[in-house]
Amino acid sequence: MANCILRGTLSKPAMAFARTLVSGQSVALPRVAMFTGSLVAPAARKAQPLASTTVRHFAVSPVRCSSGGSHVTLWNAERALSVALLGVIPVGLMFPSQVGDTLIAVSVVMHQHWGLEAIVTDYVRPILFGTTVPKLAHGLLLLVSAATLGGLFYFNYNDIGIAGFVRKIWSTKAKE
Repeated sequence: MANCILRGTLSKPAMAFARTLVSGQSVALPRVAMFTGSLVAPAARKAQPLASTTVRHFAVSPVRCSSGGSHVTLWNAERALSVALLGVIPVGLMFPSQVGDTLIAVSVVMHQHWGLEAIVTDYVRPILFGTTVPKLAHGLLLLVSAATLGGLFYFNYNDIGIAGFVRKIWSTKAKE
């Protein structure tokens, strides 16, 4: 495969180099003479590469193995939840019920949890804080999300619920 990549793009070496990096293969680059019009006899002329002839892959941080492999399914679920919120919240507020209030509570808490998890992952990095602080931050986030969901469930089943609360706020008249 690498020969096909290099053979088809000898006029564009940067593109060939980029394709070999993307494909993840270590490919020997062709040796090219630096000065083709030199005064040295052709038998004494040797091709000198400007750099190493192989592409070596390196990383500055250890590779993190994800348990699920691809994150595309999580990103799609986050997008689907965001779109679903556009329907769940108005319908839940227009037709108040425990089912609607529960759907609002679960979807809002999932949405805020995924958003805050992205913030914690981006800004509380192990390279900056060590390995303990990011784990504590993720644990604290789980605790806050669970407490928020528990509080909303308690409010939904033992009080007027989310939709009833929003309707009560909207119907409140200012004192004159």
